[in-house]
Amino acid sequence: MTYYEAAKKVLEQSDVPMNLNEIWKKACELNYDKEIEETGKKKNANFQMSKTPSYSLSSSIYMDIKYNPDTTIFVKVGRGKFFLKDKINNSNQNLINEINNLSEEEDTDEIVNSTMTNKKILEEDLHAPLTKYLYSMKIYSKTINANATNVNLKGKMKWGTPDIAAVTFKDYINKSVLELFNHINLATTEIYAYELKLKLTLGSLTEYYFQALSNSGWANEAWLVAMEIDESDYELMEEIKRLNQSFGVGIIKLNYDNPEDSEILFSAEKRNYLDIDTMHKLCDNRQFQDFINDVNEILEAKDKSKNHIISSLINNGRFNNPIKV
Repeated sequence: MTYYEAAKKVLEQSDVPMNLNEIWKKACELNYDKEIEETGKKKNANFQMSKTPSYSLSSSIYMDIKYNPDTTIFVKVGRGKFFLKDKINNSNQNLINEINNLSEEEDTDEIVNSTMTNKKILEEDLHAPLTKYLYSMKIYSKTINANATNVNLKGKMKWGTPDIAAVTFKDYINKSVLELFNHINLATTEIYAYELKLKLTLGSLTEYYFQALSNSGWANEAWLVAMEIDESDYELMEEIKRLNQSFGVGIIKLNYDNPEDSEILFSAEKRNYLDIDTMHKLCDNRQFQDFINDVNEILEAKDKSKNHIISSLINNGRFNNPIKV
């Protein structure tokens, strides 16, 4: 048995959507964890059960939704709950709708306060400080609105559309070093994906992390950014550490009031090969297509005119403006 099969079997026996912890707890009650271990040892005598099996199960579900949107057996219901597509029918549709509606209300109500101004902050307010933070490192960003995706593809691209896409051009590096990079075929342009959240807690971490992970295929680096992360919470930090070591999404603690003082808690794993098929699908979002076109325009320009083009793109609103977003 695999983690995928265990999740499928648990949900087949459930009449209601379940969150990831509930699915894994039920799987253990049914001894599926032992079956997973036995299967692993049959394939490899040195097989050892994952130290974080619930995350392995989570990954199998999220990755199936991301990479197989048309054929996946799973469907996400509300925030952090899952069900089987073929179990949704007239008798439980009202329950599904109710959970989804509650999820939308939670998203609307999810606000925090600025420590300096006591201003109520929404998730969308994080774009401005992150833009400023990235700009201080010569990273140029663009907010990607999921609603800019072709209406027929919105559901399929839900887990692939980043909150912010960004790019850096290492033209500021010593010219001799850049020439060496060219000689040994190392990239001097890198693309990044950022998922923004107000707060990370143990309850929300898994969902948010795998949402950010879904961006990792087409980007050199994928990042999960949050304004509130309780670093004194040992259990939370250990879970973030385990996820980072297993899947490579970086974590940034965003300082809303002083963006340049934001902190990288865990670095992102760098990918040298990008998923061109996923990038192609993302171009169904006109804002992401514009971002790719603008990056190409900069790369095709002569060195002396690149900074001028970047400034023009910022002033024209094609890239986020670090002064006003």
